[in-house]
This record gives sequence, structure tokens and C-alpha cells, in this order.
Amino acid sequence: MIFSPLPLIALPLIAAVLTALLRRWGSFSALIAALFPAAAALIAILYPLNSPLPFLGRDLYLTTPDRYALIYLYLVASATFLGVWRTTARWTYYPVALAALASIAAALGARPIIVEVVGGRPFDPFNYAVLLFAIGAVLTIFPLQGGQPGVTVGMLRYLTFIVIGVPVFLASAWILDQYSQSPDAVNLAQTATALLLFGLLLWLAVVPFHSWLPGVASESPPLSSAFVLGIVNVAAFFLMLDLVSGIRLLNENPLVFDVLRLAGVITALVGGALAFAQRDFGRIMGYAVLADIGVALVAYGTHTTAGLSAALFVIFLRTFGLGLMSMGLALARTEAPDDTFVSLTSLAWRRPWAAVGLIVGAFSLAGVPPLAGFAGRWGALQQAAGSDLGTSLALVLSSIGVVAGMLRGLQYILRPIDDPNIQPARESTLTIALIVGALVLCVIFGLFPDLLSPVIRHMTASYVIVP
Repeated sequence: MIFSPLPLIALPLIAAVLTALLRRWGSFSALIAALFPAAAALIAILYPLNSPLPFLGRDLYLTTPDRYALIYLYLVASATFLGVWRTTARWTYYPVALAALASIAAALGARPIIVEVVGGRPFDPFNYAVLLFAIGAVLTIFPLQGGQPGVTVGMLRYLTFIVIGVPVFLASAWILDQYSQSPDAVNLAQTATALLLFGLLLWLAVVPFHSWLPGVASESPPLSSAFVLGIVNVAAFFLMLDLVSGIRLLNENPLVFDVLRLAGVITALVGGALAFAQRDFGRIMGYAVLADIGVALVAYGTHTTAGLSAALFVIFLRTFGLGLMSMGLALARTEAPDDTFVSLTSLAWRRPWAAVGLIVGAFSLAGVPPLAGFAGRWGALQQAAGSDLGTSLALVLSSIGVVAGMLRGLQYILRPIDDPNIQPARESTLTIALIVGALVLCVIFGLFPDLLSPVIRHMTASYVIVP
């Protein structure tokens, strides 16, 4: 069964059990949590894993883009677990996050073999993919709460939007099934299209369904927030690509892509504008990711192969800025009550490595050259410029807003310490190595984004794009 998706689902679940049993040995649990997803990613690199896996009367299988998506998600998860190990984490983090990862992997593998809405042919619904994704997303609320006695507002809103999305998708699947038997019923097609778009925008945290993003980023442990923003939200984007590519009713409807592009423009603008208005670095991170989501949707909404390629670059390269910024915030919170500018005053002198991660990560999320985020933003900007100058201006303004918000906070971070007796905190060698490694990769992929080109080409070639 090694050529089926089974290893990608089984390895995280095995690691979840092991980390729960070995919870008294924190370092050993962290090592297991990091190594098992990395091993799963290696297996996916070496083997196509395209053989069907029987599951509850269905066959799970991975297409080429889904396999690459899972390689990315598993490598990001492995790096996130290492970051959690070097900061703070409760023992429940690893088993719950690993179980969520396995559920998301199963969701991407639960694509139906026949998804086309064609008269006279049965419609195979995507119910399993939706349910498995929802299970994985809901599991992440436990790391988001971080063992705090109260319920965070951001986490509650996140859970609400995920739960609301489930019946929306299930209803659209049922309507599509009816439409496949009555292809002349235009009202069924319109209703199914509207429900699918609504569900996708809901799960992607597009404006106005974005209110949980800044709350989660500022209230929850930073690396738990990074897990949701860099893995769960990205998986939702790949789920969107699967559905739009596979369902002809969506893929052949230009209005769908017009809606996605318009939603992307609004989301990018709102993300940049609200990032500028913040006085909290965690909320800046949340709004920077919101702007990044908008940029990816704008690129994909051009409905071209080049636009899809640019959107994938944005998604893949987000991880470097998000990882660095969340790592910096996690280190800063070890001695600060929150992420406000005032609380992190003189951070560059008190915890210099935390300040480096925070600053570089934020600028990468904003798309500042020569960092990784710039390559994705530049590709999206090129695609937008070919169709609409106003859209290009909106993307530029969104980046400026994030940069300006970060510059407002930079004056607090760089402010000298009033007390000369305070000495900078010493970070462990492993922590410094993680930050330096992420910094180097962030610069390398910013300068040489073509390193990802072979993967992006394979993925775009597998998605159906009907001009």
C-alpha cells in the first residue's frame, strides 16, 4: 500500500499516538512530531502515491498537484513542530496537530474520481473531502486555545466559520447531484455555483469572513496561529483549486473567476489598510496573511495558467515570512504579556533574535525584496497588470499598508533600553540555528524563486483551465 496515500495518513496518526504516550519526554516527543511528517513528505517525493486507497466505500487517491501540496504542508508542519519545541508548548499540541494534519491529508486525497457535472452521468459528490477537512480544522482549536482558561474570541469565530461552511458544501453537493440528472434546470446550476463560492470564500477567510484572522494571530500561541494560517488555510486554497478545476460548472463559468478576483482585490486592500492601523504585531501578522490571501485570489482569478502559477508561488512562499514572524513573536512572548508595540519596546536589545525573526518575517509577508514574499507578489502583480491597472495599484497599496504598519512598530522595537543593567537574553544554539536557517531560505527563495518552478509547472499542468 506504499503507492497509495496510506503512508501520508498513517504516519501522522502513528506520531500522534506516540507523542501522546511519550508526553513526559518533551524533546523526544518534539523529535517524533517533526520527523514523521518529514518522512511522509520524503515518501511522497520518492513515490507517486497515485494508487487508490479504499476508504468507507470510496477510493482515496492523490493527483499530482495534491501530492505536491501535501509535500509542502508536511514540510511546513515539521518545521512548525521544531519551532514549537524551541519556544513553549503544552504536551497536547503535538498529538492534536498531527491528527489534524492526517485529516487534512485525507481530505485532499478524498477527491472524487468523477466530478464533472454532465447530463446522463452520475455526480460523485465531494462530501468526504469537506467533512475530513472540517474535522482537521476543528481539531486545531485546541492548540489555538493554548491551554488558556478562557476561550479566545478569534478561535471561536474561526470555529464558527468552519462549522457554517460544512452544511453549505453538503447542500451544494446535493443540488449538483440533482442538476446532473436534470441538466436543463438552470436554477439548480446557479444555486449550486453560489453555494460553492460562498463556502469557499468562507473557508478562505476572505473579507468579510476574515474577522477570526487577527484574533487568532494575536490571542493564540504564535506557532499555533502559524499552523492554522500556513497549513489549514493553505489546504483550503488547494481544496478550492481541486473543486474549481474538477467541476465544469465552475471551471467554465467566467463569472466565478470574476468573483474570486474581485474578492481578492477587496481582501488585499482591507488587509493592507487594517495592518497599517494596528498597534499589535500579532494583529499585523493576521492582516498581512489576509492581504496575502487576497493577492493569491487575484492571481488565480485571472483564469490563466500563468495566473495559477503566480497564485501557487504566493501560497508556497508565504510560509517563510509567516514562520519567521511567528517564531519571533513566540520568543518575545516568553517575557512580554502580549504583542502590543508598548509591550515589545526595546525588543531588539532584549531579545535580538526574536526581533530579527519578527522584522524579517513581516517584511517578507509584505512582499519586500529580496525576501521570499516578494517573488510571489511580483508574479501576481505582473498577472494583474496585464488585465487591470487598478487591480495592480490595489496590490501595491496592500503591500505598502503592511510595510507601513510594521514601520510604525519598528520604532518601538529599536528603542534603546533605559536601564543599562539589563542584558540581552541568550537564545539556545538550536533556536538560533532555526531562525538563521529560515532567514537563509527566505533570502534564497527571494533571490532564486525559479527553484520552485519545476514543482509549479507540474501542478499547473494537472489543473484544468478552460479559457
